[in-house]
Amino acid sequence: MFILITAGPDDPGAALPFVAAKGAMENGEAVSIAAMADAVSLLRRDVDLRTLEASGLPTVAAAIEALRERDALADAVALRPCCEARDVAAADLREWASVGEPSAISRLAAKHETTLTF
Repeated sequence: MFILITAGPDDPGAALPFVAAKGAMENGEAVSIAAMADAVSLLRRDVDLRTLEASGLPTVAAAIEALRERDALADAVALRPCCEARDVAAADLREWASVGEPSAISRLAAKHETTLTF
C-alpha cells in the first residue's frame, strides 16, 4: 500500500495513516509512505510519536514499531521542498526515513496496487 500524508502532528487525524499502514501490514502488504506539507514533521526524530493516537487505536509509535518489526515499511520519504520550507534537514529525520524529490510520489505509488491519501 502507498500512503500519501499531508497532515502534521497537530492534526487530530495524524495517527490514521499509520493505523491504516499497520492494517495493510496485517493483510500481508508492504507499505510505502510519502510525507508532504506539514506531514514531514511526523518523520522528525524530535516528535514524540507515542503521544499521537486516534481514540481506541494504536499510537503512531506502536504502528511504526509493528511495521519495522515485520519489515513491512518499504519506504518513508519526506519530500525535499516541504522539508526545506520547514527547515527540516535529512539529519532531523528518523533513521527509517529519508528525504526525497517530488518524483518519489509516482515512483512509490507505482510499486503498490492501493493508494491512500490523508
